[in-house]
Amino acid sequence: MRIRASDHETTVTSRGARGPAVLLVHSLGLDRRMWDPVLDRLAAGRRVFAYDVRGHGSAAAAPLPFTMAATAADLVAVLDALELDTAHVAGLSLGGAIAQAAAVAAPGRFASLTLMAAPDRPVPAAFEERARLAETGGMAPLVAPTLERWFTPEARAADTEGVRYARECLTSFDPATWASIWRGYGGLDVYERLRDFSAPVLALAGDADASIPVEGMAAIAARIGGGAKFEVVPGAPHIQPLERPEAVTDALARFLPAEIDIP
Repeated sequence: MRIRASDHETTVTSRGARGPAVLLVHSLGLDRRMWDPVLDRLAAGRRVFAYDVRGHGSAAAAPLPFTMAATAADLVAVLDALELDTAHVAGLSLGGAIAQAAAVAAPGRFASLTLMAAPDRPVPAAFEERARLAETGGMAPLVAPTLERWFTPEARAADTEGVRYARECLTSFDPATWASIWRGYGGLDVYERLRDFSAPVLALAGDADASIPVEGMAAIAARIGGGAKFEVVPGAPHIQPLERPEAVTDALARFLPAEIDIP
């Protein structure tokens, strides 16, 4: 469905007819299709929604510059458009950063928060380098190193469906938008600001993640109020659902409530 999110339109994919609402927020450079491998199973007893973040997919024409404050407001606007007072929000990488920014700004809209390979503070030098590479050379020089950060060597060698999808997204991404997103990502300001967050939190690390190692996600979980649950997804790289969808779905299903049929 097409909905309004702040100052632009985006598209939402939905699965499930009843149960608690779950909102999924994708990684930088991809789009809502990143969640396709987990949607159907996760929707058992839940209503699951995945939307395109501004600058991505169907929301590629959203106004620039990209800022974390704007994406946090977008998340709340998506909840409003879906008529959801609260939702269980899960985000991966940039999606998890957006979810944290929204949780700082509007904690009452969260039934729970799941962070998957998601930082709580930026790396300005690395982020600026990725922005400048796109501005000076286009997307071509960024595709291979990005896929190396995102997937295991085995998946890249096999050129799996997930790798092909990610390559397609990266190759077609607008360089100016890519640069704006990385610079906006550098404005992430949530470090130690969720210590008073009262909703349940799950942190999922991939033990093959080349971007955020297991110990890094464990430290992020420890900085969240109330003590986040922490799990490691065996064999998962940075883009967890595209390479280990069953394990990711199992971890999410253990954490998220569902409406169960009672005979």
